[in-house]
Amino acid sequence: METTTARPVTICHVTSVNIPTDGRILYHEARSVATRWRTVLVCRDNGPRRMLEGVEIVTTPKRGGRLRRWLEVRRVVKLAEAQRADLYHFHNVELVPAMARFSRRHAVPVIYDAHEHHPDAMMTKSYIPMPLRRLVAWWVDRIERRHVPRFDAVVVADEALEHRYRAIGVRRVLCLHNFPPLDLFPPARIEPPAEPRLIYVGSISAVRGFEEMLETVALVRQEIPAAHLVLVGTPTEEVVPRLAALDPAAVTVLAPVPYGEIAPVLRQAAVGLSLLHDIPKFQKNVPTKVFDYMAAGIPYVSTGLGPVRALTGGVGGALVAPGDPRSAARAVLGFLREPERATHAAEEGRRLVEGKLNWDRLETQLFDLYAELLGGTGRRHIAGAPGSCP
Repeated sequence: METTTARPVTICHVTSVNIPTDGRILYHEARSVATRWRTVLVCRDNGPRRMLEGVEIVTTPKRGGRLRRWLEVRRVVKLAEAQRADLYHFHNVELVPAMARFSRRHAVPVIYDAHEHHPDAMMTKSYIPMPLRRLVAWWVDRIERRHVPRFDAVVVADEALEHRYRAIGVRRVLCLHNFPPLDLFPPARIEPPAEPRLIYVGSISAVRGFEEMLETVALVRQEIPAAHLVLVGTPTEEVVPRLAALDPAAVTVLAPVPYGEIAPVLRQAAVGLSLLHDIPKFQKNVPTKVFDYMAAGIPYVSTGLGPVRALTGGVGGALVAPGDPRSAARAVLGFLREPERATHAAEEGRRLVEGKLNWDRLETQLFDLYAELLGGTGRRHIAGAPGSCP
């Protein structure tokens, strides 16, 4: 007698922008989901199909620059549709109209994941000409208001986004901060490193404090000449021309490091920096790098904007005024001159992460949302066999 094997419930994450090793998509959400369900990540990438962190990476070639990705939406959605998954979880605003059409065609749950306040973000994009930014922001806001309330759920990265989507009529909104997964930041002995190294991890841009960080390290070096700033990330267009003039004795720029490998890099530094500008985007969105510094066991110096102040209260580091490199330098010097103070701040920050600000406490909420939308069995899927990763 012939037997059949039950088809596994399949979750498909979809991105037309992010790299396969994106922190939120792979190292927070997808790798967690893969412990419960078969999980596929469809993305634009020039690498082959492969497994990462238990997630099947299914790729379509990445061609052209940022603007090209808007033209690649149809190809990305078609590849996602071919996975015949039971639930789709997508991550980019340019996918909203196409995934709305997809949702109308197929009786499967569709979740929109908003990583940031997209209309505000359009106002900071250096690749969008300044005269067009308000128009693009208005268009993005209009697209979201028209389509997003029709999705089965919206997952957001902070409370400000939760308020936004509830206000435009989304009934099911789940707030999941990008707090550090504890297994990626295992406990380690906290003590100041031998070198007075400052570190920043993330997109390197003007609004994220590029000039302020340069001024800060210059001021610190007036008193501690060995102090050095390491910038880990991708420079934006307006920053690239400045890189050639940087003093290599003072500043080093390194290529991005996959989120799963960032903890050892952070632990080589004495202080982490997050000197974001006081603009609408950062008045709402949470600077997750601060929590990564805390998890790695190093003190931080951050602009004291509302989101980070509300979540940390200044525990684990120092909060300074935006656009004030002198205050930032004083805070850095305080940690460098007083190793015991730095160790105490680092230990307090680590305790706060372990007790409250970690992904491990949040992932079960994502499991519960999926289980609710799947109806327990996950049999609402696109007809046919799912694709597989060789």
